[in-house]
Parts: sequence; structure tokens; C-alpha cells
Amino acid sequence: MPTVDPEPKLATLATARPGRTQCRAAAAVGLAFGAVTLALLPFASLQMPPMPGFVPVYQSALIVVYALTTYLFLAQYRRTRSVPLLVLGAGSLYVTLVVLLQLLSFPNVLVQGRLIGNGPDTTTWLWTFWHLGPPLFALPYAIMEGDGRSRLVPRERVPRVGWMAGAGVTFATALVALAVTRYVHLLPKSVEGDDYSLVTTTGIGPMIVALSVMALVVLCWTTRLRTVLQLWLAVSLLLLVLDNLVTLMGAARGSVGWFAGRMEALVAGLILLGVYLREVDFLYSRAESAANEREARRAELQLARDNLALALEAAEMGDWDLDLKTGTSRRNPRYDAIFGYDRPVAAWDVETFLAHVIPEDRAMARAALEGAGATNRVDLHCRILRAGDGATRWIQLRGKAYLDEAGRAVAMAGVVMDTTRQHEAEDRLNQAQKMEAIGQLTGGVAHDFNNLLTIIVGNLDMIVRKPDNPQRVERMATSAMTAAKRGAEVTEKLLSFSRRQVLRPETVNPNRLLKDFEALLRRAVGETIAVRIDLDAGLDPVRLDPGQFESAILNLAVNARDAMPGGGTLTVKTCNAHLDAHEIADRGDLSPGPYVLVAVTDTGNGMDAGTMARAFEPFFTTKDVGKGTGLGLSQVYGFVRQAGGHAQIKSEPGRGTSVELYLPRGVGQAVDSRPEGPLPLRRAAAGEVVLVVEDEPAVLEMAVESLGELGYRTLTATQASEALDRLQGPERIDILFSDVVMPGGMNGVQLSVEARRLRPGLRVLLTSGYTGTALDDQGVPADLPLLSKPYQREELATKMRLVLSRA
Repeated sequence: MPTVDPEPKLATLATARPGRTQCRAAAAVGLAFGAVTLALLPFASLQMPPMPGFVPVYQSALIVVYALTTYLFLAQYRRTRSVPLLVLGAGSLYVTLVVLLQLLSFPNVLVQGRLIGNGPDTTTWLWTFWHLGPPLFALPYAIMEGDGRSRLVPRERVPRVGWMAGAGVTFATALVALAVTRYVHLLPKSVEGDDYSLVTTTGIGPMIVALSVMALVVLCWTTRLRTVLQLWLAVSLLLLVLDNLVTLMGAARGSVGWFAGRMEALVAGLILLGVYLREVDFLYSRAESAANEREARRAELQLARDNLALALEAAEMGDWDLDLKTGTSRRNPRYDAIFGYDRPVAAWDVETFLAHVIPEDRAMARAALEGAGATNRVDLHCRILRAGDGATRWIQLRGKAYLDEAGRAVAMAGVVMDTTRQHEAEDRLNQAQKMEAIGQLTGGVAHDFNNLLTIIVGNLDMIVRKPDNPQRVERMATSAMTAAKRGAEVTEKLLSFSRRQVLRPETVNPNRLLKDFEALLRRAVGETIAVRIDLDAGLDPVRLDPGQFESAILNLAVNARDAMPGGGTLTVKTCNAHLDAHEIADRGDLSPGPYVLVAVTDTGNGMDAGTMARAFEPFFTTKDVGKGTGLGLSQVYGFVRQAGGHAQIKSEPGRGTSVELYLPRGVGQAVDSRPEGPLPLRRAAAGEVVLVVEDEPAVLEMAVESLGELGYRTLTATQASEALDRLQGPERIDILFSDVVMPGGMNGVQLSVEARRLRPGLRVLLTSGYTGTALDDQGVPADLPLLSKPYQREELATKMRLVLSRA
């Protein structure tokens, strides 16, 4: 929430810097009065004709001038709490009171004789004391203002300190009155009749002149006359110095010097008052201009509010602001209408809002509102239950949080909009895109599998019709087997893209895998392409399936080879990298942090923007028909996503392509080596019994036949409940060989857990072509060996050897 500075910022005489015009005017006044004073000095002692009424008029004018100046100084002190201004106000009050006493000491002014004192000595000494006031009070003001420090009275003590200063000045003036009336005989003689040349000869007059000059010099030296007040205060002190000089030279009442001194003293007082009154006029003009400007801005603001209201109404948005301290809020009618209210709600706070949010989104909504203080922003997308009909609606709340001095949110303001229609439109678009992708996917799968099935069915048909030629049967069976393996590869790539294939991750160093893989990589791209391997020696380990990683790199290398028909350079680079939040803003499943980057870069034809946008789509290819399945990059994409990483393409037409794989950094030590070469074929040695659990009859028959050829005895079950019945029986069972996905409510992983509970020493081997639903999409545990479908007898024998070799 916007904070208000408690200190006034409006420039005043005490703070405003004087302009050139002000400086020139002050210099002109000083020079003019200085020239007049010098011109009058030779004539100062000449007597002027009597001027009846001059004394009371002059003294009264002087009292009024200094009284008004006192009021202005003290009023400004109350506003600014400035101690230097309080000192000047106290000095002006002192002069006002002493001049009033001097008026009362003149004979035959208000009454016959004198009201105070008993002779001209009182009057002369009062003149002396009031001329001591300005320099005595100007000196501490100049000293305090000279160091540039701010001296302020605490706000709660301003009135008390002001009254104490006034009381102190009044008490000091009372002491002066007592001294010049009752004890004037103790003071040096200063006047004989109307002749006051004794003021000069006793040294009192020169002392006053010296004090005034010193105050003027200190003021100019310490403050450098930085403000308007300091500039004109210096002019006032200069006039008082000239007043003292010409008055002392006159040496008698009624002389030219005496009249000139009175005028200069009056002008000295009028200067500050006049400047202050000019400042009042100036402030009034500014206030009038500010009022006019404020009125114009108010009209503009009202117009802006009207336009905003129209815009919000047209956009079906509601605006709101909320005071978190008091719970009070302001909302337009559209806001309440979005929440299902026909009439404005009396009260609305954070808890009222959260009560409308559906329970599933409430924790997220509360966290967004409570976290607004850290970001100064409110950005929330959630579902609400609308009042009245109870309909579920999507809303978006956006706004700004206002903070107090401690950084806590004290208010919020923003807009809310109903985004239900937008959500529904996005859902329809996503569904349409899914259907289009499914159509493209099924079309591609059907095309490839129909070709493969044609080979398989055709060869098997010819074998069945003419089984008596062994060489012909072997050739056709080999052709069918090759087609079946190609079908298995297509299925593996589809599972990889959908991130449903079973991974066996290890913590490895990608550099070692790439070095071991380099020879095969060079053979795959051919002699016309130079292969450059750039490996970072300090590369962090990663956790991934080595076989899938090698397959992904091989796919990228083959794609790069096809993009460089005339030859070129293929570069495989590894390094440590870091993904920031803004780089993966569209990937909510990724976390910012350290990654390992594996980049495969070619110098080939490159891609345009449209091709890059679709490059990871399954069955999308720019190659001629029959030249590729369109599953290479999609397999790479699926592998990286399933590994918890990020894949991106950088390319320009004619400037090559770089595919960057960001793999999350692994924890732990990398595996030093992997076993190389196939394990020898292992047959049953002691008539081991295998319980085969498979719901597909043809697959079950094939598995039993293969195990029989390997020397195993077999028991069969078509679902988990039947297998458990056998396990609870007395029959010997050494190995449980089960499909992962089966009907009946229990999958193969769950069956293995229950089977081990019944028979703790039982060995388990699982098999599946799809494990996405096993254990709620968690996959097969790492401690359970898995045989992927389709499999051959040699692969089954190898897995059996591994299972039986475990303790």
C-alpha cells in the first residue's frame, strides 16, 4: 500500500534556494541603503523640524511588523519542527516586546508623562536592548544552519517546547524592563536630555555595531546564504548595522541620523515580513494552480475510470481491492456476478473468497494469496463453486499486493475474469489435436504393420502349403523372423515415445558410453562424414538406461547422416549445463538446476520452423516413402522425457541442426563397466519346475514349448488367482514366470509379491510388452528381472540363467 511521508516536502523560505533575481534584488537593496547612509553621514547631526506623532506611529508600526514576523516564524516552526526557526521566532518575539516597552517609556504618547521608567535613560537603554536582540538570536541560528544537520523537535513535544521558548523570552524581557526602570541608575549613563552621544563615548553603541557585523559575517560564512530566508536575514542585519551607524552619528533625537536610523530599522523588520507575505502569495498561486490541476486530473481520472469500467464490462472482468488489515473491500457488480450473486455482497475478505474455491484447489489458492507479499503480484487460476446454481467455473485472479514497511502485504487490488469458456475451447482444441495425432499415429502404425504382416503371413502360408522343402522353409521362416523383429523395433520405438518402455537405469558416465560406442557410430554414418567427439573431462554422471541412450544417439547420428548426403561433419559434445526457470517455463514437470548436456550437431540441410515444430511427432518424416518410419526422433524424445530430462532442436535451413539432450545429473558413482557378450545358453540341470502365468493362449503355448526344449518342467495358469492356488498347493515350483499385465484385478508385480510371501525362496521372472499400468504406472521394480516381448528361446534361456544364478 502506498506510504505517506510524514515530513512536509513543500519548499519554504527556510529551505528554498534563492534564484538569481532574488540575489540581485537583495544586493540592490543593500547597496541602495548603504549608499543613502553614506550620503547622510555628513548631515546626520543636523536637526529636522518637529514631527508630532512620529514616535507613536513608528513604534506601533515596528511592533506590528515584528509581531507578524513572530507569528510567521512560530507557525512555520510548528509545521516543520525546526529548532533554528524556533530561535528566530523567539528573537522576533523578544524585539516585539522590547519595542513595546520602549513605546511605553516615551513621555506623553499614551498618557501624560511615562508609563514605565522615569527619564530618557530608560528609553535609550531599551533602544540598546532591542538592537542587541537581532544579532544575538541570528548568531545561534547561523551556527545551527551552518553544519547542514537537521535539528527537529520531536513531534509530541512541539507545542511544549514552543511555549517554553515564549515563556523564556517573556521572562528575559521582564528582566530587561526591571533593569531599565528600577535599576537604571546602576547602568552607565547614556543620554543627557535629547543628546545620546554618551552611547558612543561609553562604547555601548560601537559594541552593538560590532555584534551586528559579527552576526552578519557568521551568517554569510556558515550558511553561504543557501536559502531565501538566510539571504534576506543577511540584508536585514545589514540594514540594522547601517541603522546603528547613522543613529550614533546623529547623536540626538530629532536629527537627520535619528530619523534615517528609524526608517532603516523599520525597513529591516519589513524585509522579512514582506518576503514572507510574498511567499504566502506565491503559495496561494501555487495552491490555486494545484487545485486547478487537481480538478483537471480528477476529471481525467473520472474519465479513465469510466473508460476502465466500460472496458472491464466489455471484457466481462470484475475489479476489486481488499484491505487485509480491516477486511474491507471494494468490488464492482461484475465481480460479485462472476461468483453467482445477483446483488452485491455486504462483506468480502480472503476467507470468503477461499470458501468459494473448490476443495481440490483451495490449498493452492491460499498459497498463492499468502505468497503475494514475496512477489508483489497476485496470479491465480483456479475453480470456484458459484453461489446459487452451484456450478463449477474457472476463474483467473490477477492483481498487485501493497506492502508495509516490514514487507507484509497489507492490501491487494486487481481484476478477476471467468475463463470457463476459454478452458472449454482449449479442451476442445486439445481433443481435436489428440484425435489428429491419433489418426496420424494409427495410420502410420497400420501402414508399417500391414507391410510386416504381409511378409510374415505370406511366408507362413507358403510354408504351410509346401512344408516338404527344408531349404525353402528355412529361407521363408528367416524372412518372417526378420519382419517380426522389425515389428518389435517399431513397437519399442512407440513405447519409447510414449514413455511406456521398461527402463533399467544405471548411474553411468555418458563419456564412457560414447567412447565405447564411437566405432559403431563411425560405421553407421559412413566414410563421407567426419565424426568429432568433444567430451568434457569433468562431466557429471547421469542415471539412465545405457541401451536406450545408445539407441537414441544412433538414431540422431543416422538422421544427421541423411541430412548430409554430400558429406559433412557430425559432432557429439558433452558438458555440464544448468537450466534456469525461464528456460523451462513451459515444462512444469522439470525443475531448474544442474543437467548434463549431450548435443549431436551436423552440418547438413537444416530445418525450417515448421519442420522443427513437428520433428518429435511420431511418423512425421521428411524422407521419401519407404526411407524411414518417422519414429527416430520421437523415440529420442520419449527416452529423454522418461529419463526426466529435456530435448530441444536448434536449426536453420542450410546451416545444420543441433539436437540437445538435457539429462538430469545422477547421484552416486558411475558404474565402471557392463558385462560384454552373450551369456552361454543354459538348460535345466535338475528338472526345475516353472509356473508359467499368461492369459494369452498362443503365447502360453509358445512359452511352455520353449521351456520344454530347454529341459524345464512347466505348470500353467491363465490368471493370478489360479497361480496362487497352485502356489498354495504341494507341487514343486522353482521359478514363477508371469506376464505383467493380466485380467482379474492383480498384475504380475502384485502376484510376485504375494507369491514370495507364500514361498520366500521362490525365484521370479516377469515378461511384458507393455508395463505402463503396472503398479499404477510406477513400472516394474528394479529387483525383478524382466524379459521384454517378443522374445526368442535364446533370450528366455539367458534370463532363466540369470534368475537361477541369484542366491
